[in-house]
Amino acid sequence: MLHPPVTRRAWRTALVLVSSLATACGDDPPPPTPDPPQVALTVLEGNSAGTSLKLSVTVSGCEKVATLNMYDRTTFLKAFPYGSGATPVELLASDIPYANPLVGIAASLSLTAEVVCDDGRKNTSLPQPATFFPVARVVEDPQGAQVYSTPLAIDGTGAGMTFLSCAKTTTGGLETMYRHNSAGSGASALQVPTLCNASTVITPRHAVTRKRWVWTPGYGAFAVGDDFKISSRTPIDLKVEDLTVMPNGDAVIRSEPGPIYRITHDTTDGLGIGVTRWKYTREISVGDPIGDLVVRSDGRVLAASHIAYSENRSDVIVEELDGGTDSAGGTLQATRIIRQLFTSNTSTPLPVGSFSPDGSILYLGFALPEDKSQVLACVATLDGCEGAASKWATGVLTGQVKQIATYANGNRVAAATTQRVWLLDATTGVIRNRESRSVDANGALHVKFLLPANPSSDLFFLNGPAAQGQTVTLPVELVGVDQSSGSVAEGRELFRYQVPVSMGAAFDDTGRLWMRTGLKLLQLQPSSQYRSARP
Repeated sequence: MLHPPVTRRAWRTALVLVSSLATACGDDPPPPTPDPPQVALTVLEGNSAGTSLKLSVTVSGCEKVATLNMYDRTTFLKAFPYGSGATPVELLASDIPYANPLVGIAASLSLTAEVVCDDGRKNTSLPQPATFFPVARVVEDPQGAQVYSTPLAIDGTGAGMTFLSCAKTTTGGLETMYRHNSAGSGASALQVPTLCNASTVITPRHAVTRKRWVWTPGYGAFAVGDDFKISSRTPIDLKVEDLTVMPNGDAVIRSEPGPIYRITHDTTDGLGIGVTRWKYTREISVGDPIGDLVVRSDGRVLAASHIAYSENRSDVIVEELDGGTDSAGGTLQATRIIRQLFTSNTSTPLPVGSFSPDGSILYLGFALPEDKSQVLACVATLDGCEGAASKWATGVLTGQVKQIATYANGNRVAAATTQRVWLLDATTGVIRNRESRSVDANGALHVKFLLPANPSSDLFFLNGPAAQGQTVTLPVELVGVDQSSGSVAEGRELFRYQVPVSMGAAFDDTGRLWMRTGLKLLQLQPSSQYRSARP
C-alpha cells in the first residue's frame, strides 16, 4: 500500500540514523581513486634520417615508474627505463617494424608511450607522428652553412674520406668549392673559375690521374686533383654542352655552338688553360645534341645529334671521331643516319637519347601524342634502325621520356618521363617493372636525376619540384629501386625518403650511396639490409 507523506519522512529519518551509527562503528568510506599518470611524448626531429630516432618522455603523477613501453600504433617496439623529468629515449634503426605495410621505408610512424606506475596505475601519451629513414653513418657538415646539396662528390673511404660540394656564399661573391673530411674539421675552400650551381656535374675520380672534371651546362669546366688544386680549365669563351673523360684523363667537350674539343687535364704554361689537342666542327653546324658523348674502348668518340633540314624533316645521326692526339685526332671517321624523321604539319620531335656503355647501341626516346612515349634501341654502327640495325622497340609508355640511362652493367635501361621511371630489359626492351607498373615521383614532384649503381642492379633517382622558368630546383626526394634475381628480374621500389629542404646524393669509392640534406651527410645502408627489413 502507498505510504502517506508523514510516514515517508519518518522512514528517511530512520535510514539516516542507521547510516550514522554504522559510521560511528568504524566502517570508513573508501578513499577516492587516484588520477592516472600523465605522459607526454616528444619526437625531437619529426622527419629524420640517422642510425636512431631520438625521443623524450615526461611523466607526472607516479611516485615511481615501473614500466615505460613504446608503441607504433598497436605494435610494441621497446621497453625503456625511466629516470625523472624529460627522460631521453632512443629507438635504434633495428627497432622499427619496416615490414608493416603502414610503416615501410622510410618509416611512417605513429608513436605512443605507455607508462605503468608501481601501484599499477597506467596511461598512454597522445600519438606523435614521425618519419625515420635508417642509414649506416652520419657526418655533420663542419662548414656550418647550407651549401648546395648537389653537386656532391666523395673521395676515399673510412677515416680518409672527403666530401666535395660548392656554393656562392654571398650574393655576387666568388664561386667556391668546399672539401671537408669525415672527422668534422673545418672545410678547405677553393675559388673556382666557373659557375657552380644545382646543375653542375662532378665526374667520377679518374683511376690514373686522380682528378675530377667539374662542369656546368652553358658555362665552363675545370679539372681538380687529389691535392684540391685546379690543374686545367677550359678557355674562357667555351660554353660546355656535354663532357666526358678520355682514358688518360683528358676531357672531350661538346660546346654549345656544336664543335667538339679534346682538352688536356693539366697545363704547363702557368695560365691554367688546358691545351686543345683537337677541335672537330661538323659541316652542317646547326644541330641539337642527343645524350652524352661516349668514348669506345678503341678510343673513338661517338656523338649523337638531331639535324633538322626543314620544319618537318630531320635526321638522327651518329658521328664517329678519332679521339687520338696525333694528326688524325679529331677527324671524322664515319657518319651514320640512325633514324630519319618526318612529320606532316609540325616540326619533327627532338628525341632523348643515350649510348650503351660500350657505344654499340643508341637508345632513343620519342614523344607520342597524349603524353605517351616509345623507346627504340638502334645499332650505333649501322644506318636506319630497321631490320638488323634495330635491336627492339618498346610498346607505348605513359609519360614523355626526358632521360635515359643504363645500369646493372648495361643489362637494364631506365627511361624516366616527367614523373615516372620505366625499367627495361636491355636485350629485349621488355618492361621489367614489377607488375609492369612504373616507379613514380611523389605527388607533383618531377624526376630530376637518375643515379645508376653500377655494377649492381640497384637504381636510385632524385625528385624535386618543377623548374621555375630558368631557375633549376633542387631535389627533395630520394627513391631506391632494387631488383629480384634472374634473367627476367623485376624491379620494385625499395625505399622512398622525402625532406622539407633539399638533398643531393653521390656514390663513394666502394659504391655506397651517400645523401646530403641540411647540414648532414648520411651513408645509406647496403641495399641488402633494406631488402631484409622489407622483403
